[in-house]
Amino acid sequence: MSAPEEIAKQCWQRGSKAVNNGQFDFATDMFFTSVSLVPDNLAYRESLRSAEFMKFKDNTKGAGLMARPKLMALRNKLTRAKSKKEWDEVDKTAEEALKLNPWDAYFNSAAGEACKERGYYHVAIFLYQVATGPNGEPDNIKLLKDYAYLLQENEKFKEATGIWARVQKLDPNDTEARQNATANSFQQTIKAGKYDEAETTKDAMTDAQIAARLGYDQKRKQEADAPGEDAELDLKHAIRKDPKSVELHMKLGSLYDSRNRLTEARETYQKALDLSGGDHNILEIIEDLELKEMVKQLDRLKLDAQKAPDNKELEKETSSLARKLLDREVEIYAERVPRYPQNKRLKFELARRYGRLQRWGDAIPLYQQASTDPRLEVESVFSLGKCFLQDNKPQLALKQFEKIVDKITFEDKANTFKEIHYLLGRLYDQAKDKQKAENHYGEVLAVDYEYRDVRDRLQQLDA
Repeated sequence: MSAPEEIAKQCWQRGSKAVNNGQFDFATDMFFTSVSLVPDNLAYRESLRSAEFMKFKDNTKGAGLMARPKLMALRNKLTRAKSKKEWDEVDKTAEEALKLNPWDAYFNSAAGEACKERGYYHVAIFLYQVATGPNGEPDNIKLLKDYAYLLQENEKFKEATGIWARVQKLDPNDTEARQNATANSFQQTIKAGKYDEAETTKDAMTDAQIAARLGYDQKRKQEADAPGEDAELDLKHAIRKDPKSVELHMKLGSLYDSRNRLTEARETYQKALDLSGGDHNILEIIEDLELKEMVKQLDRLKLDAQKAPDNKELEKETSSLARKLLDREVEIYAERVPRYPQNKRLKFELARRYGRLQRWGDAIPLYQQASTDPRLEVESVFSLGKCFLQDNKPQLALKQFEKIVDKITFEDKANTFKEIHYLLGRLYDQAKDKQKAENHYGEVLAVDYEYRDVRDRLQQLDA
């Protein structure tokens, strides 16, 4: 055992003794030292978080308002370390903050990300579990997705399926969640069947079963077109036995989708749709695949157009397909909005596409409805303000921008920060409010001296 490991062990033992004596401050300090010295030890990390919970008597808020200034400073420090990918520093800074509020989802997930990047997956899973737990941010879709992908990477397919199900409940239209839930269910079936664990399977089988399995495996290897297609053959074999199984067709469709065999995936899902009697969820998967195929085709055309910039026919074909894709997206989303009236994300996405079509009157009410979701508030209100500008309603645009300008920081949303201050500067300039216009132009210049024509506009104000 190395010297740091020995010290960490001694600190952990002292901390454990302090917990038994109710000395939670001392216990937290001891466990914090253990974690700092040996960050990949799950027991140390769990002990630290548990002691911190007890220190604050499970109030789920930590030190409260008094700790806010220090937490903000630590957040800025963490952001800088993250941008440089200094994962040791990210972890230490996050744990410093968690001493003030051990339930904070942002800092728990940041520590989790730092552990994941350094290969401490078991610790990362624990930290994301706390971040997305009932006292963290259980409805934070981004965190849930990060957690689900982490579980998938570590072949915890059953747990990942549960997390994707939570995402689907929050956003029934999330195709990423739906497809991953199906794929994980499929992978769990493979794992449960032990198709990819020959030694384990052998241990679980009789000699007769082994002989039969080996014969089948040999035949399957001969039939396979390439390595890794055993799962496909297994599913096809299962479908031959049970041709009316919707679930088996869904799993095969998901497998084709994961291998980017989109046409086969769509055809297989269509069979599942027919067998289901027209299940809306399966229909939506087919629609999403249709869009995915169009995007793939458009990407190919764009690449070809870049290679042949003088080819007008190719340019025209690219523009035509881009418009068809946009129209089809609008058609699909417009059908889903009334189907999922509580889904604010869906309304936001439809509003975005209406905006690209310059249908401001259609986009505005959807952005207004989407803005009631705290997760979409800033993006929705900002887009709403830009719609009002395009619709020649500058005063309404000004009101929207003023609502959210203080919620946007350069560190988190650099482009939005510059654009909203630039637009506010122009609106106040038009309203002859020189001081406010200068202030907002100044905010832009402080972070980007070359942004658009902001210097010229500021000079004109001074003149």
